[in-house]
Amino acid sequence: MATNPKLPDYPEGPPRKSTDDHARVQVIKKSKFPWPIAGLIAGAVLLIAIIALLPKTPHVAPPPTGAQVPQQPTAEQIQLTDMKLTPAPPPGTSLYLTGILHNTGETAITGVQVQAEFMGRNGPALASLTSPVQGVVGGSADQAQDLTQAPIKPNESRPIRIYFDRAPAGWNRQMPQLTVTAVTGTTP
Repeated sequence: MATNPKLPDYPEGPPRKSTDDHARVQVIKKSKFPWPIAGLIAGAVLLIAIIALLPKTPHVAPPPTGAQVPQQPTAEQIQLTDMKLTPAPPPGTSLYLTGILHNTGETAITGVQVQAEFMGRNGPALASLTSPVQGVVGGSADQAQDLTQAPIKPNESRPIRIYFDRAPAGWNRQMPQLTVTAVTGTTP
């Protein structure tokens, strides 16, 4: 019996693998075509196509023609007549201006705002105050209602009052100059 651990080499058999064979790196052949660059170009073309096909502006409905828009009330359709100064109770610096409002327009009036310019004793303007116009109920200036509750129809007249809570000191006690600053209304 032989105890020789060396095995004989056979020349016609496959060569033996060395013990460090796993350390060899296998090189994978790369193709010559640049796939990453081709992918980037295809993505860019797709992005440009999407942007080109999107609408440029939002779809907007055309505005209504002049025939579709109702006529809006203006300050020219308001006439204030028979204006009087009345102290507001309790006596102090507050006051009412009472009178008649004529609607000469073609729309019902639901609100009027006026600006009153109070003059001083020597002529210069002391203050300009703005206040809404209210409709008088029952013929008494003490009872009034908002014009939105009872609009003034076209070619209608109604007693009104304008309340100012503080008249300026040094005011000449004459009727202030009134200017209509805002009018709201509805179509009849």
